Amino acid sequence: MIVTVWPFQAPGRMTAYTVHEPPNPAMDRIDRADAMVFLKDAFSWSAFLLGPIWLLANRLWLALVGYVAGAVAVGGALQAIGADPGATVAALFGINAVIGYEAHLLRAAKLTSSGWSMLGTITGTSIAECERRFFEQWLPAQPVLRTATAGGPAANAGIPDAPRVEAAAYGSPAAPTAASNQDGGASKPRRGFGFFRRKH
Repeated sequence: MIVTVWPFQAPGRMTAYTVHEPPNPAMDRIDRADAMVFLKDAFSWSAFLLGPIWLLANRLWLALVGYVAGAVAVGGALQAIGADPGATVAALFGINAVIGYEAHLLRAAKLTSSGWSMLGTITGTSIAECERRFFEQWLPAQPVLRTATAGGPAANAGIPDAPRVEAAAYGSPAAPTAASNQDGGASKPRRGFGFFRRKH
């Protein structure tokens, strides 16, 4: 996982995103692209400030159970040693900070456990730029329609899938690309293909 260690990012700063595709993708490349989800790989302020509410909203049940168990254990231990109530509050903020830094990992792990595939990682200054760069490389490598096989999901008719996208350096026009959601206030995953829907 690529982590943006410093949560205060200046406008225009490079941000990393990962691109995820659901299982059994559609036959048409446009529908397939539209189903992709872009996740921002950076500190999540909503996860930090809301903690268990954010976990609940994203249906991260195991992480929520771990959060509650950890909070109860830490609170009980601090009470047992007679710590000041302020120490308990500080400990809870510390747990929330961990959730904020690991928000992308938690969401990506949930998608993977549900059968989603990560297509790649990209950096860019905005979600629109990352979508554009990813689809400019991904679309030409895909057939217009994929042929369904007799015993499984749709597959390319003799045309291999595009290679997985690696992390791209900003400003390199030939580099592969991929992208997602900025968590400055919104925590919902960003669906792909918004940029190219106007052109294709």
